[in-house]
Amino acid sequence: MTLIALRPAILLRTLAAHSVILLWCVSLATGASETTVEAPSPSAQYGQLFLVSTGIGDLDNMTLRARDTIAEADIVFGMKRLREQLAELLQGKDTYEAGHGLFRTLGRNDEDQQELEAQARQVIRAAVADGKSVVILDYGDPMIYGPQSGYLQEFADLDPVVVPGLSSFNAANAALGRAIVGGGKSQGIVLTSAPRETDEAARQEAFARLAKAKPTLVLFTMRSDFEHTIAALGRWYPADTPIAIVTHAGDRQQQVITATLATIGEQIKGRELPFEHLIYVGDFLR
Repeated sequence: MTLIALRPAILLRTLAAHSVILLWCVSLATGASETTVEAPSPSAQYGQLFLVSTGIGDLDNMTLRARDTIAEADIVFGMKRLREQLAELLQGKDTYEAGHGLFRTLGRNDEDQQELEAQARQVIRAAVADGKSVVILDYGDPMIYGPQSGYLQEFADLDPVVVPGLSSFNAANAALGRAIVGGGKSQGIVLTSAPRETDEAARQEAFARLAKAKPTLVLFTMRSDFEHTIAALGRWYPADTPIAIVTHAGDRQQQVITATLATIGEQIKGRELPFEHLIYVGDFLR
């Protein structure tokens, strides 16, 4: 005999879907000559929760699977900007504000966040139990610094499905037009956020760990202090180490700025970098 362990959520769905078979088997065991079996109610069918990437930059960077999943959804959660961009695709659907970083410890826990979390719990659980499809919209690759990844932990018992998308990392690689693995001295890549420790000693220790193996560094900046970041890198990498900044990756207004650690400061002097920029450091740029 083979024993198969099922998670509670999956077991409930399996029992609901096969209730007719179970009842038929019971009738045979009891010798009943006639048994009237009703099909399970729609609410017993269970819906599905999706975390869907809309890609990065222009909307044509969205995958077909993502577009189809959104089109078939009954209910959609998303930040205001995404809901506005996808207004045509979302027509006729119930839409809700998804917030930013809900169900995660990001230093914010005000009344607005608590209200959004309470609304999401109520709406999503009721909708899935009622057989509906619910989509949470996200950017880029939801598993690389995705602001909505907290939904996966909060609703883990619903077995949410992640629909991957184009990351700003992928789009920036294309903008650079260079293979970031191979060539030069570096054979590895580190994707990380630029250290934002307020304590200078902690900042230097973080960069020392990153630079120890001299890998290609790809820094997701996320409001980090650019000058401090470059100064910290300069203590661990040679001054002639190539650096590139990609702004608005995947967008028609994307730009690439290349220099060295010694010259990048002068290169961007007087310019205000947008929130949407990545920093590349490594020999592959030579």
